[in-house]
Amino acid sequence: MADESESGPVPAVPGDRSRIQPPPHPLDQRWFTHQNDQVYGPYTGHELKTFAAEGIVDGSTSVIREGQETWTKAGEDPVLARIFRVEKPVAPPPAITAGKGATIVQVTNQIGAGPVSAYLDDDAPFGPKSAGVAFLLSFLICGAGQMYNGQVAKGILMLIGCIVLWAAFLGWIINIWSWIDAYQTAKKMNARYKRRLAAGLPI
Repeated sequence: MADESESGPVPAVPGDRSRIQPPPHPLDQRWFTHQNDQVYGPYTGHELKTFAAEGIVDGSTSVIREGQETWTKAGEDPVLARIFRVEKPVAPPPAITAGKGATIVQVTNQIGAGPVSAYLDDDAPFGPKSAGVAFLLSFLICGAGQMYNGQVAKGILMLIGCIVLWAAFLGWIINIWSWIDAYQTAKKMNARYKRRLAAGLPI
């Protein structure tokens, strides 16, 4: 009769996994960047990945991980290196030849100057705004969040519209609209502000 120990390990009975947290993602860590003689950040690896896709940072950008003391190139950082990994170039398509009497049509694709120049041409408002403050102000006074975001005329119109509609018990529509609009506008303005800082553009 064979020994039961030779049949292999007995799988453990699954326990309560509700309180077991998954391991942190490597890009959840934060880094500072050094550009145009200034230090920016800290940014998570996810944010730096977005900046890399937009052309704001590249593998030669100097970075330092939060808590460390040595600067390194982003392309040489063990975690960030995968963001800047160079893909193998795609082989060009074979040349197309046309027979005698055939017509050849050439198509030219014009590509823009790049993401950074797009920020230079971006006239949308930006600034160090707090989405929470904008929401709170609009919650307290309809339109105050818009005024905080620099949209004074819009805030005044919302306040007047809210007062008028409350006569028909519909002012809550403008109230809710002002909360959402103030929060989203402040969030977008702050994101543009951070992108311009990271790109070294004028503020």
